[in-house]
Amino acid sequence: MKPKLWLLFLGLFQLGFAQVVTVKPEMFPEDDKPFYKKFELSSPLRVNQYAGEVNPYTGENEPWFLLDGLSARAGIGTHYDKWVGVGINVGIDWKANKGLIVAPVFGSLRLSPKVGEDLRITSEIGYGRSLSLTGDKLSGNFQKISLGLEDDDSGLGLYIELCQYGFSKVTPERIGSFSIGLYYIMF
Repeated sequence: MKPKLWLLFLGLFQLGFAQVVTVKPEMFPEDDKPFYKKFELSSPLRVNQYAGEVNPYTGENEPWFLLDGLSARAGIGTHYDKWVGVGINVGIDWKANKGLIVAPVFGSLRLSPKVGEDLRITSEIGYGRSLSLTGDKLSGNFQKISLGLEDDDSGLGLYIELCQYGFSKVTPERIGSFSIGLYYIMF
């Protein structure tokens, strides 16, 4: 009987000291939200072994770089005045010449100071884990660094990125990529 009495007493005690907090919209103005969402789309590049040579079929010079897959990532995070931010990101990276599909999950630190009226230069570093989805059960530490330009008003940006997946498929060197891409960030 005593345990039931104690539970009843504790329940009534908690109900007696309940507090209601109302959050008014003016407490958090629309422009001062401390969160951001980011979407990226990029393509890894690889060096063309026939760069500078004339293609016998088209008669044109071969390009220096070739597209080597596709990467799509999304992230959320918090920021201070759009200048510094910390976030968590997920994505899918496809490396065509290696026959590899990787799912990176990583945290990121973003610095984006203003360099013009509506222009920011952005740099971002990321560290986390990467997992191969191609059935070969590879995983490793994911590392990335990127540098880009962002339009302050629209949130659109252009960037270049170096990343390493932390594992190798056949050879001893680790798989990595050099990418160029676009992103959209919403504050």
